[in-house]
Parts: sequence; structure tokens; C-alpha cells
Amino acid sequence: MITRFIEFSRSSPDNLLFYSIIDIPTTPHLSNMKKSFHLVTLFMVVCCVLLTGCTEKNGRISSVDDLKDKRIGVLQGSVHDIYATKTFPKATILQYKSPSDMILAVKSGKIDAGIYTSDELVDLIRHQPEVTVFGPPLFSSDLGLGFHRENGGLRLSFNRFLHQIRKNGVYDDMVNRWMNKGESSMPDIPKVESGAPLVVGLVSDNGLPFTAVKDNRLVGFNIELLERFAVFSGRKLTYLDMQFGSLIPALASKKIDMIGAVMWITEERKKQIDFSDPYYVQGANFFALRKNIIASGKPPEPMH
Repeated sequence: MITRFIEFSRSSPDNLLFYSIIDIPTTPHLSNMKKSFHLVTLFMVVCCVLLTGCTEKNGRISSVDDLKDKRIGVLQGSVHDIYATKTFPKATILQYKSPSDMILAVKSGKIDAGIYTSDELVDLIRHQPEVTVFGPPLFSSDLGLGFHRENGGLRLSFNRFLHQIRKNGVYDDMVNRWMNKGESSMPDIPKVESGAPLVVGLVSDNGLPFTAVKDNRLVGFNIELLERFAVFSGRKLTYLDMQFGSLIPALASKKIDMIGAVMWITEERKKQIDFSDPYYVQGANFFALRKNIIASGKPPEPMH
């Protein structure tokens, strides 16, 4: 501490306590001034501790309500986008063209939280424990594959195939391997080398258990579903990797024959394309960096 002795009138000592450099006076008040100085110093230390604690708490998330003025990431063109915009009007909603870009934004601190599908978050947390879900499940919906309105025959063929694998136990085995056990290897499925082409649009980095790239090969529940359908229908399967927001326009322009990505069946989308019978029920959750969450939620469970 820097101490400077000065002369002043008896009426002025208390004012000096608010200076950044404390001047201890040469008057009979010297003892009282020292006591006052220590009390003010203690008061300032306590205030600093309390303010620091509040700042650290305010920088973290304890509930979904804390996101009302935060940065929320969503997949462009997704149901999550609509939900976040409607539910959090004061938040900054940032759209991402791919799931991997949104996950990277959460991990790098560019956004405070993201919304993503529950099953993919289970796998994400399993392999990247620095992220976690928080809050209750937001909502759920049926998943369906998308078809052009003029291609009703292909949609009906897929529905017959789906009915068959539900009946013979193949579907239950797929759910058990991909969703319950968290496997990441494809079974041996014969390829159709001839026949009419079947061009399927999908999002390769959607994430397991549905679609991912492993050892330069597409794997996942949806990939197995599509490859089994190609055998069922005698079609030569070709994948076209796309951004999620481009899938419906590509189907409308007949650039692809069907949408094989994870897509929720909604009334708005049904105005543009036809959907297969539902093949899975999926939920959605918020996720963020674990260190930024005061109390994280339970890992979401497959809904089937």
C-alpha cells in the first residue's frame, strides 16, 4: 500500500476512504481511520467475491429458461428451427447447414446451446463426453422417408417392405443393434448391380444411429433400411449427399427419387412431398458443453 501523510481539517477524513490511494492523516483521528479503512477493505472484498460468483453463475445454464436471451443453434430447415424461433423470440437463433457444423459451434463456444435429435445425442455424448443434454425432451414426432407426389408406386413399395420387415423380425433386430446396443457396423447385405437406378438424398453427417461415415462407408439404421429396400425392390441404389435444407427442393425437381435422411413428418412438409408410413418415433433435446451446465439432464432414451 502507498501511504502519504498530509494535513487536513477534522471534517474531511471520511471522504478520503473512497480514493484509490488511502492517505492516512496526522491527526487524533488516526486510530479511527485505520479501523474504518479495514472495514471498508473487508466490505469491498466481500462485494468482489459476491459479484464474481454471480458472474460465473450467469455465464452458465441451469434450465431451458436461461436460454431466452442466449445463442441457440439449429439445423437449417428443421422443425427445431421453427420451434426455437417461436419459443425464444429474444434469443439469437443461428442456423447451420450441417449437424457437424452446429456441434462444432457448441464445442467452440460460438453458440450457448443447440437443439438436436435425441438418438443422435445419445451417440454424441457416448463419444464426446464434453457435451451433454439438459432440460426435459422438447417434443417428438414420427419419422418417414420422403417421396415425390408423382411417384406413388415407389412409396407404396417401401410401405410394403416396411410392413414385411416389421412382421418377420428384421426391423426389431435393427432397432436393437443400432439404437439399444449402439453398434456401428453394417451387416452383410447383397448389392443390386443391375435394375432401375434408385437415387436417394441424405445427410451423411447426420450422426449415428441413423447415418454416418465409417471407414469411407456409409453406416447406420437408415442406410441398412435403404439397402434392404433396394434388394426388396430390385433397384440399384445410389446416394446423393446433401445439406438438409436442400433435400425437399431436390425431390421436387426430381434430382433424387426419395429422401433417406432423418426427417420428421409435419403438416407443412406434407404439403410439398409424400411420406412413407412412419418407421420410427424420435424426440429432441437441448445440448451444450458440460462445463457450462449447472445441472445436466439424463441422456435421452430411444423412443422407437
